[in-house]
Amino acid sequence: MIELSNAFGPSGFESEVREVFGKLVADQTEITYDNLGSIIAAHHGKSAAPKVLLAAHLDEVGLMVRGITPGGYLKVVPLGSWWPPTLLAQRVVVRSKKGDYPGAVGAKPPHYLGEEERNRSLKLADLYIDIGARSHDEVATLGIAVGDPVVPAVKVESLGTSDTLLGKAFDDRAGCAVILQVLRELDGAHPNRVYGVGTVQEENGLKGADTVAAVVQPDLCLVIEGAPADDFPDTGSIVQGKLGGGPQIRYFDPTLIANQALVSLAKMKAEQLGIPYQLAVREGGGTDGKEIQRSGKGVPTLVIGIPVRYAHSHQCIMSLKDLEATVKLVRGLVDIFDEDLVNKIKRNPWDSSFTNPR
Repeated sequence: MIELSNAFGPSGFESEVREVFGKLVADQTEITYDNLGSIIAAHHGKSAAPKVLLAAHLDEVGLMVRGITPGGYLKVVPLGSWWPPTLLAQRVVVRSKKGDYPGAVGAKPPHYLGEEERNRSLKLADLYIDIGARSHDEVATLGIAVGDPVVPAVKVESLGTSDTLLGKAFDDRAGCAVILQVLRELDGAHPNRVYGVGTVQEENGLKGADTVAAVVQPDLCLVIEGAPADDFPDTGSIVQGKLGGGPQIRYFDPTLIANQALVSLAKMKAEQLGIPYQLAVREGGGTDGKEIQRSGKGVPTLVIGIPVRYAHSHQCIMSLKDLEATVKLVRGLVDIFDEDLVNKIKRNPWDSSFTNPR
C-alpha cells in the first residue's frame, strides 16, 4: 500500500504506479496492457470461464501546468476534481523532463484582498504554484514547461494507532492494493479466470475502464474503490462509510445502480466470513463501473469501497483493517463465481434471494 500511494501518477501520467502494480504480481499472473496504458494481470483458475474482472484505477487527482507567468509562477488546470480551498498553501511536486521540483500552492495573500474578494469562493484560477523561481526564463532552465504534471508532495505515515494511515491517493491506490493482494493469494483453485486491472484516467473521464472492458470482455466485475468516508464531525445521523466499519457495498451512485444479485451475494459472503460491512446509497460521485457495466452486452457490476477520509485532497486517512477485510471479502467472492452462478446472475440481475452460495 505504501509504495503504491507514494508513487507519482496523476491522470495521463500513471507509468510509475503501473510499474509498481506489475512488479508486485509479475510472478503470479500473465500481464498485458490496453492501448491507453491500463495494466491487465490475468490469473488462470480451473476454468477459462467465467471471466471475472477486478478493477481499480491507477491515477490520482493532480494538476497540469498550463502556463508560466513572467515572474516565474506556474498556472495550472485540474487533472480530476479538486475543491480549490484544499489546495491552498499545500506542497506539491512538479515533474519536468529534467526531474522533480518541489513547490507550494499560493494565492493573493489576505492582506491584499479587497472586501469583495474576501467574500467570494476561491477558484482554481486564483491559485498558482510557486517553485521559488524569479522569472519565466529561470523556470525554463529547470525544464518545466506547459503540459508538465503536478501531484501532492506527500508520503505515507502511520497515525495514532498502528492500523491507520495518512497519505495521498488512497483513492484509488487502496483498491489497487486489495486487487494485488487477492491476486497474490489465489492458488489456481478458483473456478474462473480472474483479471486484476489497474485502469488509467479514471479521474479524467473513466477512459481506461472503457478500453479495459473492450479488451477483457468480462462476464462480471467488482470495482474496488477508495470510497469517500462520511464519519467526519457534524455529518448527521446517516453514516455509510465509517473508518473501521469494514468494506462498503454500494447499492447506488449517480452513475451506477448495482446488480442486486451481486449486492445480495456480497452481503451474504461477508456474513459467512464474519466480515463487518457497510451499505451505501451515494448522492454523488461515480466510478469505473459506469463504463464497465454497459460494455458489450452488459456486465453485472458491483462497487466495493474502502472508506477514505478526505479523498481528493493532499491528506487522506484510511484503516488497514478495512483494507484487510475487503481483501477477505473479494477473495471469498472470487472463489464462488463459477459459470453456473455467473449465468444465474446474468439471467436475473434483480435476484436478491441467494441464501447459501457455497
